[in-house]
Amino acid sequence: MKLRKMIWIAVAVVGAVPLLFVLAVVMTVDDWSRDLSTNVAETQVKAADPLLRPLLVKGTVDCASNVVQEQIASIPRWNVESADAGVETVIHATRKTPLWGFVDDIRVTITPGEPATSIAVYSKSRLGKGDLGQNPRNIKELMRRLQAVDEQAWKCEE
Repeated sequence: MKLRKMIWIAVAVVGAVPLLFVLAVVMTVDDWSRDLSTNVAETQVKAADPLLRPLLVKGTVDCASNVVQEQIASIPRWNVESADAGVETVIHATRKTPLWGFVDDIRVTITPGEPATSIAVYSKSRLGKGDLGQNPRNIKELMRRLQAVDEQAWKCEE
């Protein structure tokens, strides 16, 4: 009798693991029509979510580049790969997923303007047809951090 009970418990535990995985995926997907067929996201001026809009900051492109690179470096599993300065600065960063190590490429474009410098973000998965919403989450994670930066940091003042 005890053996039969232990077998049922083992079956329940083994069956619960995939169910929990599916539940976790279902809870992270925001837009099934987009997230199963698209593996790219970018900020847009008219985006419904404010975190998916370009960020406008008062400061120079160089100062903004420094702030963005510092914030990227502070996010776990994110790395700054390169930063190309010119009239506008383009920063290439990568993000690795914790479980499988899939890599997403993130491009941050910093453009001078009046009255503010614009920061736009583009995120793309290297593999797959759908990202299950990870690329918009990448952008939101970076934008949350950038919005939390003190206003003086954008002006390179100490």
